[in-house]
Amino acid sequence: MSAQVEKAEVVEALRERLGRANIAILAEQRGLTVAQVTKLRRRMRELAGEYKIAKNTLARRAIGDGAHAPLAPLLKGPTALVLGYADPVAIAKEIVAYAALNSQQITIRGAVLDGQLFRREEVEQLAKLEGRDQLRAKLLGVLSAPAGQLVRLLNEPGAQLARVLAAREEGAPKDAAAKDGGPKEGPATDAGTEPATGPAAE
Repeated sequence: MSAQVEKAEVVEALRERLGRANIAILAEQRGLTVAQVTKLRRRMRELAGEYKIAKNTLARRAIGDGAHAPLAPLLKGPTALVLGYADPVAIAKEIVAYAALNSQQITIRGAVLDGQLFRREEVEQLAKLEGRDQLRAKLLGVLSAPAGQLVRLLNEPGAQLARVLAAREEGAPKDAAAKDGGPKEGPATDAGTEPATGPAAE
């Protein structure tokens, strides 16, 4: 198989993954060991996600001009893509927590969620929301509560996410967006992927 054909297949595989993902987080990786990368990949799989080391040239081709196009300008230096296929908040929580503990080795650059670009600070804000597991635990605690309380709980995940998306659209902090009018509806929304012993350069 020629190198050109192999690259085309890698681009197509990453494009397919991006098409399935409901969140794509871009990170800069420097100096993670094979053991660290393996552990991080395993944890992401447990959360119905993936951690992929990506060559920038191939990642740009996979991103193209689709929903993830806002990530293209952030493709600089050693790159990793964190993709989530189920609970975007759980994925954000995991990578934000990991980056906080390993700030010299991994830095979050941004993310695309539901077609919208989130800067690093906004990804960190997203990670503070309650994930599905936390909401399930709440649900178990209110099954005997009045029907009104149960309905409010079931609506909570969408309301939380809507507040973040609305704040992003308006260029305002989440709390300010909530005061101005409450949550607003936003739009509903491998590159060379080899384990690396060092940074994956472009």
